[in-house]
Order: sequence, then C-alpha cells, then structure tokens
Amino acid sequence: MKTIIKIIFIGFVLLIPYVSEAGYYYRWIDANGIVHYSNSIPPTDAQNGHVELSKTGMKKKVVISSKRKKELKIEEEKKKIQREKEAKLKKERARQEEEEIRLLSIYSTEKEVVKAYNSKLRMAQLTIDLLKSRHKKQADKVDALERRRDRSNNIKHKRLLEKQIKVALDNLSIYQQAITENVIEKDRVRKEFKYTLSQFKKLTSKQVSKK
Repeated sequence: MKTIIKIIFIGFVLLIPYVSEAGYYYRWIDANGIVHYSNSIPPTDAQNGHVELSKTGMKKKVVISSKRKKELKIEEEKKKIQREKEAKLKKERARQEEEEIRLLSIYSTEKEVVKAYNSKLRMAQLTIDLLKSRHKKQADKVDALERRRDRSNNIKHKRLLEKQIKVALDNLSIYQQAITENVIEKDRVRKEFKYTLSQFKKLTSKQVSKK
C-alpha cells in the first residue's frame, strides 16, 4: 500500500513541470472519475468542483461543487438548529436552578408550602365569594329597576329608569368578568401549588440522598 502511495506521489511530482509548461491552471475529475488538467474547464464539469493551480502546478484554490455547497449549507443549518437547542436547554437548566434556589430559600418544610398555598387559595375563594355577593345584589337591583320601569306610566320616569338599568347592567358585567378572572387565578394557584409541592419534595429528597 505504501509503495502504491509513493508511486502516485512521485508521478504527481513528475507531472507538475509538464502541467506548468503546458499552461494548465485547472484540475478536475469528470463524471467517470478521470482526472483532467487544462487551462479551461467545460461548464458542466466546472459545476462539479475543481482545483485552481498556480504557475508552479501547486494547489492554489479549491472550488467546491454546487452540490457540495448545498450539502454544506444543510449541514450548517443543522448545526445552527442544534446550537439553538443547546442554548435553549442551557437557559432552561439555569432557570430551573434559580427556581430551585428560590424555592428552598422560601420554604423549609412541606408543611410551610401547604400552609402558604392554602392561605392563597382561601383568599382567592373569599374574593370570589365577595364578588358573587355583589353580583347578586346588582342583579337584584336590575330586576327591581325593570319592575319599576314596567309599572311606571310616566315617560320621563321610564327614561330615567332605563339609564339606571343600563348602568346597573354595566356593573353586572364588570362583576361577572371579575368573577371569571378570579376563578381562573384560583385555578392557576391550585396548579402552582401542586407543582411547587412536587418540586419541593424532589429537592428535599435529593438533599437527603446526598447526605
């Protein structure tokens, strides 16, 4: 094998002066695998890549094929996607570490986690109950105003009651929206409670196992 390599190398070295003397400035391999030297390249072969040679016959510049360019572009895009994934994972790991440090700095025991979130949930429910109570009073007010409007025969009085009904209905809508938002918030707190407690248990379990 070494003998074959030496013969090829010697042959190429011996060929350099002839390449230079003949004015060959390009080397390329055609579709059949045959090596060519010339001072010009056929357009079809030029697209498949070639080597530009100096006057001494040494390699001056390598021009890659259009196919290889596409392959390199695809490879670079894949590497870019991979780098972005790694950066995202790194960022997520950093976020998790910060979250773990914060969690352990706030709570010392599972009981503290439960107590804190039960308090949040009670407050959320009290707010919902208060809003529901006000919503009911406002709904009762709308009913009463509508009954008064229906009984009245005075046009001006009816118009005044219509304005009051409109204001009351707007307030009713505001209370309903507030109730919906607070129900959603309570559900978020409940999910956060479940997640936080689970994470706290995992972290404390790790600490115990390390000891």
